[in-house]
Amino acid sequence: MHDSIFNLICNIVRTGFIKWHRIQLFIDVLHMKAYLFDVDGVLTDPKEKRVTKPEFFDQIIAILQRGEPVGLNTGRSIAWLVERFITPLIQNIEDKSLLQHFIAVGEKGGTWIIFDKEGNIHHEKMEELAISQDVIKEAKVLVERKYNDSMFFDLTKETMLSIEMHDGFELDMFHQRQKMLVEDLKQLLTKYKLQNIYHIDPTTIATDVESPNVGKALGADRFLKFLQEMKLEPQEFETFGDSKSDFGMSDELYRKGKQVRMIYVGDRSKFGESAREYPIDYVGEFSKGTLEYLEAHA
Repeated sequence: MHDSIFNLICNIVRTGFIKWHRIQLFIDVLHMKAYLFDVDGVLTDPKEKRVTKPEFFDQIIAILQRGEPVGLNTGRSIAWLVERFITPLIQNIEDKSLLQHFIAVGEKGGTWIIFDKEGNIHHEKMEELAISQDVIKEAKVLVERKYNDSMFFDLTKETMLSIEMHDGFELDMFHQRQKMLVEDLKQLLTKYKLQNIYHIDPTTIATDVESPNVGKALGADRFLKFLQEMKLEPQEFETFGDSKSDFGMSDELYRKGKQVRMIYVGDRSKFGESAREYPIDYVGEFSKGTLEYLEAHA
């Protein structure tokens, strides 16, 4: 169908009645692409945990100006995203209506924010994913009393429980302490008979207690619902990630019948080849690789 419309437009342009530049935006819509980014290490510097290159905001704004949607898909809280990424993005955008095509999904699909045409933020979450308050209270006390030397309790999470490594702490030592923490958390969940309800996920710099239903696939589904609500129909999806779990969003989009390409900017040697039915570009260099790819494909 799109090919037929494109051919019709080309024939009209040849007649001279309509200039090519006047219908360029319409053609861009027919070939719309959607972008879905992990955040840590992909948009932010993996060590400093923030955007260190302002050119990132220029690239995101340029995508939005083309009328193409952008999504973030991360385990981070909305509060963290607003402070570290969204506030500086807003400060760099003159036309706030562009943000209508932007969504930030946090807590592995559990929370998200969208914008109206005036640029006002609307914050939503899946209440059914929220962790038991009893577990949260006891876990917080546990960290403060036993693990305060190496990690802190993330108070900004709304649907999950996260205990994160202190900035600058020795990674190997953290992982030793993390093993002890995981055992304590297992005992805590067992105490409340929730060991089969919640999942403990030890990551490189944090330990999460979460619903087994959350993940990058849930975040990708939220992105698709957002596109549907906005009546946007991208023909292609590009996903950006730096860890094995990030393939979950690409897998979900492919499972839903979308044309997807994964841009992998992490350390490829950590998990070797990853056979998928969709194309994968191994770029590397984390956030530096993301920016170089966006600049090269602008």
